[in-house]
Amino acid sequence: MTAQDELGELYHAGYRRLVAQVYAFTTDLTEAQDAVQEAFARALARRHGLSDVDAPEAWLRTVAINVVRRRWRRRQLLDTILLRERPLTRVTAAAPEPDNTDLRAALAAIPSRYREVVVLHYLADLPLDEVAELLEVPVGTVKSRLSRGRDALRGLLDDVEAPPLEQVRVRAGRIKARRRTAQAASAAAVLLIAAAGVFQPWRPQLSPDDTATSPSASVTAPPAPVYSGSGSGAGLVIDGIFNPATAPDVPGFITEFELDGAAGWLRTSCGSRELPSCRPTFARTADGGQTWQIVADTGAKPPVAPGDPGLTVTWAARGRTPSGLAWVAGLDGGTAYLASTADGAQWQRHELPGAAGADRVTATVRGEDVLAFALKDNKIISVYAGRVPVRVSGGAGFAPVGEPVYLPDGRILVAGPESRFYVSGDLGASFVQAGGTLPTVGELRATTDGYVALDLFRAGWTAVSTDGQTWHKLPIR
Repeated sequence: MTAQDELGELYHAGYRRLVAQVYAFTTDLTEAQDAVQEAFARALARRHGLSDVDAPEAWLRTVAINVVRRRWRRRQLLDTILLRERPLTRVTAAAPEPDNTDLRAALAAIPSRYREVVVLHYLADLPLDEVAELLEVPVGTVKSRLSRGRDALRGLLDDVEAPPLEQVRVRAGRIKARRRTAQAASAAAVLLIAAAGVFQPWRPQLSPDDTATSPSASVTAPPAPVYSGSGSGAGLVIDGIFNPATAPDVPGFITEFELDGAAGWLRTSCGSRELPSCRPTFARTADGGQTWQIVADTGAKPPVAPGDPGLTVTWAARGRTPSGLAWVAGLDGGTAYLASTADGAQWQRHELPGAAGADRVTATVRGEDVLAFALKDNKIISVYAGRVPVRVSGGAGFAPVGEPVYLPDGRILVAGPESRFYVSGDLGASFVQAGGTLPTVGELRATTDGYVALDLFRAGWTAVSTDGQTWHKLPIR
């Protein structure tokens, strides 16, 4: 077997594993995939492949992480030169390091007892018996928690597939071509200096590794990724931002978000997550979320319906319907209601049948239609829809996170178990996980201008949509 064949086998066997390791380092899946592909391309461009390397996978991991580091430094330099006036700057001042990267964002959704074993076994490389001894639990308990932890994390990297090796070979060919060009240019420069008899300090050529990631190495920027649904999720699309590494971080985790046209605001909270550098933040945008400016917290609240409907309100629509109705939902004496008003003074109540025992009602509005969930213990016990809402299904005991999205084609989109997008085509009688490459998601909420998806990839990214089908990822997390 040739060195190239061995490298091909390693590519197919180790690609996902390497992406997972670099993802834990950089917390950006697209960046991790590209860095691993670059590492394999450089290995293919070497004269002897990796036949002279004792630990090929470790070599590839080191190269991939160095690629991420170089790109990060270059982007920081570009930030300094070109983006000096950006109102919100990056919080992290130092380049990421494998031993201090904060993985809590990626693991935030996992209960601590599962997170402990995942981190100790997979990231600290401790065998199961040592994990059991450290946590003072039986090995069987560690195995059980590890299995459930994997289930909770499932989806983070499930959709990662190695692209055809031929694509990486083409990339390796470009690296070789750049290397030959650099060597030729260096030789020509030396000849020119010798011929001219000019003696001056000489700036050395970039090494092949540096050349591959230098600002002049590529004149065409890679396209932003697009994440889409298949099957039940067909029609759902989330675009990516052009350069994830230059997106500023906001301290903490986004807990409140409002967007009304170009104007909007967000608020972050540290919650119960142990982040020493975290501080609650309030920020505003005037360009639809493309840039943000941290300002003093004004105490802003999402818009609510005027007047007092006499309910314990658990949901209020953002703005009014085209006919001028404002909607709220809530409870009164243990009975669930939707209520509407045209003038803010007179309210018309709509009792929700089949919602006995409900402790909360959440809803959304599309045009003149209202879609509402009655929930008990965070599980749907009844679904209502229409201009005058009527009961349309029992909700299948589904446990949504956040608010529902009423899609233009009549389907219902929600965030659900395992931090996944779920779709219902039968008005909530059943929910099916959306397929395709859609990322994980924290929760969905309505805004005055449409909807917001919070905590995409479970790493703090945010996307907005006016119709719930086409989402635009914002350059902030």
